[in-house]
Amino acid sequence: MTKGANGTCTDIDECREGTHQCRYNQICENTRGSYHCSCPRGYRSQGMVLPCIDINECERLLQPCAHQCINTPGSYTCTCPPGRHLLGDGKSCAGLERLPGYQSYSYIHRTSQSSPEGSSSPRLYHNLASQSFHSFTANSGVRGFRRRSQREAPELQVTPVCQMGFESRGGLCLDINECEMRDTCQHECMNTPGSHRCLCPAGYRLMTNGKTCQDVDECLEQNIQCGMNRMCFNMRGSYECIDTPCPPNYQRDPGTGFCLKNCPPNDLECPLSHYALEYKLLSLPFGIAANQDLIRLVAYTQDGVMHTRTTFQVVDEDLTLPFALRDENHKGVLFTTRPLREPHTYRMKVRALSFSEDGGIEYRTTFIVYIAVSAYPY
Repeated sequence: MTKGANGTCTDIDECREGTHQCRYNQICENTRGSYHCSCPRGYRSQGMVLPCIDINECERLLQPCAHQCINTPGSYTCTCPPGRHLLGDGKSCAGLERLPGYQSYSYIHRTSQSSPEGSSSPRLYHNLASQSFHSFTANSGVRGFRRRSQREAPELQVTPVCQMGFESRGGLCLDINECEMRDTCQHECMNTPGSHRCLCPAGYRLMTNGKTCQDVDECLEQNIQCGMNRMCFNMRGSYECIDTPCPPNYQRDPGTGFCLKNCPPNDLECPLSHYALEYKLLSLPFGIAANQDLIRLVAYTQDGVMHTRTTFQVVDEDLTLPFALRDENHKGVLFTTRPLREPHTYRMKVRALSFSEDGGIEYRTTFIVYIAVSAYPY
């Protein structure tokens, strides 16, 4: 959960933001205040922090197929012998079948449920799974069947059962190029035998789902020290030390980083100057559309309370910048005026005027906003 500007708690969608710890073949389901990792259909869980494992339906005690079962990732496929075709249920076979040793043709409809042993109906079929057959003796008259000349039974073509990451083509198991599939990797995909590997650009790391990339915060993880009157600006894929000096007679607040000026009660000119100077650092992905809100600027009193009578204005406005500012509920909302389609670092200066109840200027706050647009949409 995160605390919003109005004091209410808002759920963080870890699945959408990519901060979850689900493995590459698990499904992330967001819940209030947390999330849940589950396995897709045809897979089962191996426990915490382990990927899902395929369920081999063909190894079940009750065979799902009438003839032959081939396990596939997350599912299975039923096949039929030559001369017979798979019915609509995906399990049963029907068609003309050659009977070895008796060389007669019969129309057989076999389902995945075997006939009871006590059935009075004659059974005449060849069980390819066990290589055994049932028939009447040569003297038994079977109505509707003709004996034909003895010939060898046709050779059955065996389809190889391939491992995950391979597919059967022309009797061979060939590698599947997962990189040709859509949305396999967020950045770059490298195919490997039977699998693949996702790669991230410099300054990013691959997340535990094996697919998405996350920016490395060098300022935090490497404890970058930029020196006096400088701040470490973490950008997406890199970082930069930028100058953030405080004006003369201002002091930097160690907690907030603001440059503050204390006005003595008997100094009538002090309130007319800028009360506070604040640096804002904003890192954005490539491709953000126009008319999207980015940040909200807030002016505070000396007591740290939001000033409710404040207006915001861009100083030295540059019309070439893809950003603009509007007042909304005593806050300054910075938004895009056109899509962000090129990597660039922008600098804006915003002045906030806070008024007293009688309409006089009570505080002046200046914001220096740095906006870095990444070369990547993440």
